[in-house]
Amino acid sequence: MKSKQIRGEDSIEKNDTKSRSKETSILFEPYVDKVLLFFLLLGIMYKFKPLIIASTFLLSLFVLVTLWKRVSLKNLVPDIKLSKSKLFPGEDFWIQACVYNGKLLPLVWLEWNFAEYRGIRLGDSGEEMYLIRFLWLLWFRKVEWKIKAKAIHRGVYDFGKIKLCSGDGFRFTEIEKTYNLNKKVYVYPRIVPVSVGEFRSSMEWNAMGKEGGFIEDPLLISGIREYQDGDELRRLNWGATARTGKLQTNIYQPVETKQLLIYMDVQGFMIKKDAYEDPKDMLKYIGEKKESFEEFLSIIASLTVKYVERNISLGFSSNSLDYLGNQMDNIFPSSNLAPILDQLAACTQRVTSKDMIVLEEILYKIKSPIPVFIYCHHVSKAHYDWYQRTKHEFNDINFYYKMETKYAKKLGPEAKSMDSFLS
Repeated sequence: MKSKQIRGEDSIEKNDTKSRSKETSILFEPYVDKVLLFFLLLGIMYKFKPLIIASTFLLSLFVLVTLWKRVSLKNLVPDIKLSKSKLFPGEDFWIQACVYNGKLLPLVWLEWNFAEYRGIRLGDSGEEMYLIRFLWLLWFRKVEWKIKAKAIHRGVYDFGKIKLCSGDGFRFTEIEKTYNLNKKVYVYPRIVPVSVGEFRSSMEWNAMGKEGGFIEDPLLISGIREYQDGDELRRLNWGATARTGKLQTNIYQPVETKQLLIYMDVQGFMIKKDAYEDPKDMLKYIGEKKESFEEFLSIIASLTVKYVERNISLGFSSNSLDYLGNQMDNIFPSSNLAPILDQLAACTQRVTSKDMIVLEEILYKIKSPIPVFIYCHHVSKAHYDWYQRTKHEFNDINFYYKMETKYAKKLGPEAKSMDSFLS
């Protein structure tokens, strides 16, 4: 049977307040039916009509209300569509929601409740909770509505987790069910003004071969020179050789393929649970750590946007755990910025490894040496020792830190403050 859509405002009550707990009349608590049945048998035994009538009525009502409650959420099909699923703090988006009642039993009332999203504001009142109530959702009908939302804080928010609540028409009892519609919203770190200087001309982008340098395009010949020991035979220009009587070699136009690997080390932003004994000091410490971490991510996100604007293919790796507690995947160099921003939205101040194993894994898989930019809270002894061991294996390694240490000073020009990027 084809469903009809209901858009009547009279059938919807909006309540942008915190959801209430489920309520059930004491007459419909578990085991009440056994008590009513006992009184019915007692009335029959003593032939006491008032007790028989009251027990029969209440027992019938109990069965009716219980059955209504059990089937009220059957064949309900909720769905939501998001106008945007990836956005920056301060941006608005719309949630198009609907619910379809695919059964003969009408619903006298139905409540739709989103989960609590501390970084998203729902509705016009700006609450973080959103409850909407429908009155009279008839059989094989659908109701739909729009909710305005605004991104406030960085994070990944699962809008697919909703709760539907309904029950009998007398509201003696109710039932609640959680649905997972798998609709996620990624709120990226806030973009801040940054200044990125020109890269050094000596930086070897995508260095390959014995001498490193650039990949060459064999279709673009920029010049000819005399043959030198070690030149490949495929480079020989036979026409020029015939004219001059000496072996001549083609010089091909180099093709610059700019690739850069960003490694984000969040170990220095970890929150120590036993940092302070005083609760007030601990709260202040946690707040400062979180604020510093968000600033750190904002700078990295802003820099990645700038790098991609300059046609640099970016790879990304981090020792951070995501919001689900899983190790984040390595991202190999690409011009697609979205996967990196997704990981910056999902990352936390927890680490999967305290050493440089994660970075070494992606460098091993990339195989060709590319410049590596390491962003961290501070340059530690572990960072310094790793650099000393591996500096000859890569073209360029640079550290960018939030707090200066003696190891940053030891690295000299290879380590710089992240504040130097701020415009």
